[in-house]
Amino acid sequence: MLLGQLFSQRVGYAIHALCYMARTSPRQAMITVPELSEWMRSAWPGSSETYLANVIRRLVRGGILISQRGISGGYCFARAPEEITLRDVVALLEGVSFARCALTPSGKCSVQEKCTNFGLLCDLQQRYAGLLSSVTIANLARDMAVSIPAQNFAVPAASSAAVSS
Repeated sequence: MLLGQLFSQRVGYAIHALCYMARTSPRQAMITVPELSEWMRSAWPGSSETYLANVIRRLVRGGILISQRGISGGYCFARAPEEITLRDVVALLEGVSFARCALTPSGKCSVQEKCTNFGLLCDLQQRYAGLLSSVTIANLARDMAVSIPAQNFAVPAASSAAVSS
């Protein structure tokens, strides 16, 4: 199994976006989806700005990011990257519940006392949750190589004329 198969594309987008934000912006600095998308496309040429925007909205609804509207708006961390774990991101975006039985559609095991797999699966689940909890966005961002794309913002003609006067 390849490592990338452990997480969905949604989680991949989120982790990369959060790490980019942690590497390039102070905690309360606003960053926009177009800026994130430009960087994502430099790393993943086929990445989608629309899909990224949907992931970012989920991170806001889940309390990992804060959004601010307006001309100086964008997104910033709701709490420090050192406090955001992979478990937080995976649980939010994948809907992972570590309290339910993975072998039944209802999530409630009717034969738990007799199930030979229950103990082993609980142990694996606890180890997996522990590993996810031990890795923070700050940990991942620290080792991430980030090259910031050149800003290609055109200055409106009226503004440049006013500046030169």
